Amino acid sequence: MRFHLVDRIDEICYGSYIAGVKCITLADDVFNEHFPGYPIFPGSLIQEGLAQLAGSFFELMRHKQNLPMKYSVLSIVNRMKFRKPAEPGDRLIYRADVTIVRDEYGVAAVKATCEGELIANGELTFSFLDVPDNQLLESRKTIYNICMKNTREIPNENSV
Repeated sequence: MRFHLVDRIDEICYGSYIAGVKCITLADDVFNEHFPGYPIFPGSLIQEGLAQLAGSFFELMRHKQNLPMKYSVLSIVNRMKFRKPAEPGDRLIYRADVTIVRDEYGVAAVKATCEGELIANGELTFSFLDVPDNQLLESRKTIYNICMKNTREIPNENSV
């Protein structure tokens, strides 16, 4: 099973940041068990959504630079804090700001907010691994095309 925990990518500023949205609905499978009578979206899934957004950003930056595609694999979670529960009906705004990017790894400061309030924040480190499967590579491109249908590209004079 694959969880797609970013519904849409709203903005991208290559070399700087990416912002996206996760709309939490009661239809999300997790609410069958977490928790009956008091449904809250698990912090681990908020963290995963932030990791999906940040990891995608590193992959998209490589693509923009015409570098070989590599997977961004979450390798370190640092100082992740969950400050307020998220519930069905909440619209989480995810943001990832690049702090370090090298050939073999990248680091992003991430945060999730809801109606201006901080829900979670931390720092995620990714290792970059080769993608040996062309079919898998094509499926990634398809997902990016769907999520980025109306993405605004913000100019960055330091961008790649």
